[in-house]
Amino acid sequence: MGKDMAAFSRDLAELNMGFLDLLAEDVDAGLPDCVLRRLRVLDRPMRSRLGEVPFALFGFGFEDEAAWSVFLSPGVRDLEPGYAASDAPLERFTLLALTALRALLRVAPRPVAAWVGLPPPTQLRLSEVEIGLLAQVAMLSASRLHARRKLRDAVWLRLIEAAEHNDIRQLRLLAALGRQWTIRRFLGIQAAAPAARGFRRTV
Repeated sequence: MGKDMAAFSRDLAELNMGFLDLLAEDVDAGLPDCVLRRLRVLDRPMRSRLGEVPFALFGFGFEDEAAWSVFLSPGVRDLEPGYAASDAPLERFTLLALTALRALLRVAPRPVAAWVGLPPPTQLRLSEVEIGLLAQVAMLSASRLHARRKLRDAVWLRLIEAAEHNDIRQLRLLAALGRQWTIRRFLGIQAAAPAARGFRRTV
């Protein structure tokens, strides 16, 4: 299992790097301009440091289980791609990501699903989907690529700053928080509401 997880970490880092490269090529993936501008001026070593966080920086709307139940069904062969013009780099990345996730889910399903944000039904469908269907699935789902929606803008900016300055301590702290967040999401644990503040009157 240790070797499997090391391989997963390497593959996830490469996928994160691929996503960051797409952002540098005018793909906005739902990020605000203040974050995109900072990401696009990162050099290769900085992107590499950012890509090594132990959770996916990207998503494909996996939480939309209804859509993914269609994409990952044999009937996907009969669906027409939902776009007007092909975006080859986006489709290549989507196919690469889905192929890697399918393989990784078979050896380490729980951590992979947690760190990428896969609900259990989608996790099962993706791990079992016929490999010959993945190209069609990638064509249909490439437009769904986005930055992780629960990663707040302020966290993105802190990650970018840590990567810029090679602040290993800050990167480790943010990585640990992000890893904890993804695992909590996978387990269905909601963040506790902040406690009310104020004075309690005594009698």
